Amino acid sequence: MSPSVKIDEHPQGEGFPAFNASRRRQPPPKLKKPVPHYRHLVRWSKDSVPASIEEQQMNQDLILLRKGLDQFLNSHMSECEEMLARGPVPVSQVRVNGSVQGSTASAMAAQKAMEALKLHDEAFIEEKGNKKEPVEVQSKDDDLSSVTSSSTPSNKDDKKSNSTTTSTSSDSKKKKKKEEDNAPKAMYYELAKGIIQGLKALVTFDVEEIEKGMQAFEQAIKTADKQRKGTIIGLGSVKAVGSFVVGTIGAGSFRSMNRVQKHAELIYAEATILRSLLSVLYHLDVWMVVEECINLRHAFTIIQGLKSYMDSVESELRAGKSIDHHQIDEHLVSGVTLSYSLYNIVISFLPEVIVKMLQFIGFPSDRDWGMAMLGACGDWNPMAPPESPQQHAERLASSSNEGVRRQFCDMVPIIFQVIVSSFIPMNHIDLGYAQRINDYNLELYPESPFFLFFKGRNLQVTSKLDEAVAVYRSVKIEPHWHNLNHIFVFEEMMIAMMQGDHDTACKNSRQLLKESRWSKCAFRYLTAITGYERGDPAEKKKIDNLMNKVEGGMQKVAGMSIFFETFCARKSKRFLNEGGRLLLPNYDFMLLWNTFDMMPPKVLQSVLAHISSEVRRLEALLPAKMKAREDQPLAAKDQTIEAFSGGYLSGMFSNKNAILNDSKVNNYENFYDDYCLAFFLQGLVAYHSAFFPEEAFNSEMCELALHSFETVFRYAPLMKDDTYTYYFSHYYRAKIWIHEGRLDDAQARFKYLLGLSNTNLLGLPALVGGKGKNSLELFVLLKVHSGLLDIETARAAKSEASLKGSSIRTGSIRSGKY
Repeated sequence: MSPSVKIDEHPQGEGFPAFNASRRRQPPPKLKKPVPHYRHLVRWSKDSVPASIEEQQMNQDLILLRKGLDQFLNSHMSECEEMLARGPVPVSQVRVNGSVQGSTASAMAAQKAMEALKLHDEAFIEEKGNKKEPVEVQSKDDDLSSVTSSSTPSNKDDKKSNSTTTSTSSDSKKKKKKEEDNAPKAMYYELAKGIIQGLKALVTFDVEEIEKGMQAFEQAIKTADKQRKGTIIGLGSVKAVGSFVVGTIGAGSFRSMNRVQKHAELIYAEATILRSLLSVLYHLDVWMVVEECINLRHAFTIIQGLKSYMDSVESELRAGKSIDHHQIDEHLVSGVTLSYSLYNIVISFLPEVIVKMLQFIGFPSDRDWGMAMLGACGDWNPMAPPESPQQHAERLASSSNEGVRRQFCDMVPIIFQVIVSSFIPMNHIDLGYAQRINDYNLELYPESPFFLFFKGRNLQVTSKLDEAVAVYRSVKIEPHWHNLNHIFVFEEMMIAMMQGDHDTACKNSRQLLKESRWSKCAFRYLTAITGYERGDPAEKKKIDNLMNKVEGGMQKVAGMSIFFETFCARKSKRFLNEGGRLLLPNYDFMLLWNTFDMMPPKVLQSVLAHISSEVRRLEALLPAKMKAREDQPLAAKDQTIEAFSGGYLSGMFSNKNAILNDSKVNNYENFYDDYCLAFFLQGLVAYHSAFFPEEAFNSEMCELALHSFETVFRYAPLMKDDTYTYYFSHYYRAKIWIHEGRLDDAQARFKYLLGLSNTNLLGLPALVGGKGKNSLELFVLLKVHSGLLDIETARAAKSEASLKGSSIRTGSIRSGKY
């Protein structure tokens, strides 16, 4: 196609819908395979006599840990940590009816577990008291002198007595150590310690905390390994590479295991996965990623084997056979469900080439199926009508609620619906479904900072910004977990930036810079731009100092820079090079967090007015000769790769040098970066105003968006740094085409963007000169992959409507009736 040929803006499609579809409540997906309901396999009889002391120990530990988890989730972290620090009490020491007995039946497990907890408390209080005694005795010099003189042996009998006591004490210690060595190891305790320490590492991002987390998971791996059967090919830690080649483990391998051994395999796999994730953060080395991939594959063989085993048990149940002898409990069900689902979900977000490679070696990748599997664990159905009081009571009383991983199975769908979908557009979003799951858990844990955060986030992504802030401010967190509070501080800061509340944004950014270690680079930049937007001349020196330090705060994960830190570093350089000037830095940064999706119409109008005033200011600076040429095609007027095959600006205009000379703006080196940025942001806000969910389509805003994106395309060849605006403009114009029903055009545009990993294909002079690499390329590509899925969904809806004789408009994704 010739670059000078004008593209027909309306070659096909059925036009825009009069009323915008909901992007917040879409129909559930059509799954390619049935979802297993492992919760129906729970046949562990609490009235049966355990076969071994190890199983009795595990039963007791699980009851105690269930209580500890409830405390932790309900914001009583210190109580849970104290319980874990005291460690488990061997079953043989549990007191029943005043006497010390070994457990005789699982029916007594709950009573004995409570007795064990009481024993723990007494021992802990006694231990603390014993530690205080020397301090109290030696608090004064006189007291110390008297104690020293009175405690000195006065005769041989006293010496003999002291020697005997020492010998007895030494024997007692040896005996106690021998008992501890022979006692059953509490693998669930070790896993719980690792998870809490791992969470501390994530909220603090401190190297020492990450080291402790890795050590805790390593201890969990060793403890679980001792209770594994250890005779299956490919399951030993030494044979990790062998399991990578073998692929998976058959269901028969787990049939010969007892209940404890199955749990040991599960814990071994879980701890391996979690340790690998921390290891990548700790080493920050790309080679470590390769090594940990082998460990992750090794862990997956175990998870896959357990799933195959449970599938075979489910087949027996459907055939009418008894499955009681398998002794499957709710803890194993929730564990296998969580791990296998996460493998499916996480891998589905990777680029298609990597996904196909991983599928070739046996990894699964089906996001919708993984989400449905997690929902089945809690018996959640997105299409189910509201529950009756009786159904709700039955849900609360269900044994599936007791699984120690059940709440994590509920958390994952909520996280992906209300958090991940904000950064990476996803299909089949149903925020009402996520809210239903979250409300149920809030009923169990009304003070939980986790489920309260999800509640606030749900309000935030549905544009109820003030209500979200109220929820964030209501959360109470224990002082030694204050780093967890930084999540709420950050979200409140982003809402303040949306609403133009510069004082609150500045205050919160300063708190994060002072207290948090997540990203010094980003927090320095945020503190600088929020102060810059506030416009206090007295803060100029502080802002300059912060901008100077932004690049020095960058860090790497798996040997690669984090995209938003690269963005902040480049912007700080621009600020310093241009004498302390940046264009709309708040809105520019908010692009990374997709906050424009969350703005209500009133806020969008206010933001648009602010951006449009900057557009008018920059238009006044545009050279008159450039305005006169606006009816001529420029470099990016035709957006096909073929148009650039002869090199940048090839044949697009013959007087290139003259245009480059005419385009100069005095004392404004990056004028066209700012010019395109202003028009892109204007188009972005206009796009969200035009297609605000569940409101009337605004054709005026849609036209403004298209005009703004066309302006970006026209002046893109003159940009030097902010080339991401070019990519995003293509993405959002393709999104408009999807709304309009022009699915073929949208697909062609997405494929064009996928082909731009080699930036020289863009034909932009700055890029050909080696400058201006798109620091948000990964972010764009993730959005593009999601856009292609939107097209598939829209085509499927169109095809289904045609078969039913429906008049559903092409490209409009509407939610069904639940």
